[in-house]
Amino acid sequence: MKLTTLVANVLDIDASTLSDESNAKNTPNWDSARHIDLLLSIEVAFGVQFSMPEITSMHNLGDMRAILEEKGADALAA
Repeated sequence: MKLTTLVANVLDIDASTLSDESNAKNTPNWDSARHIDLLLSIEVAFGVQFSMPEITSMHNLGDMRAILEEKGADALAA
């Protein structure tokens, strides 16, 4: 599943409104509880596990995409 699609589904928003700069401050429905849901959903969908330092470094969608790519996951795959 494409990362932006997954994030849009978890946040219940239109995927076209998301960019690498999307974060909790500028994206509807992205609060602390949904952030945890996002991280768990990403781990399951992409078959990865995030370390605590990785989790604390993810501040926006671009950060999430970069860490997934570092782990060898294709965040752009449909």
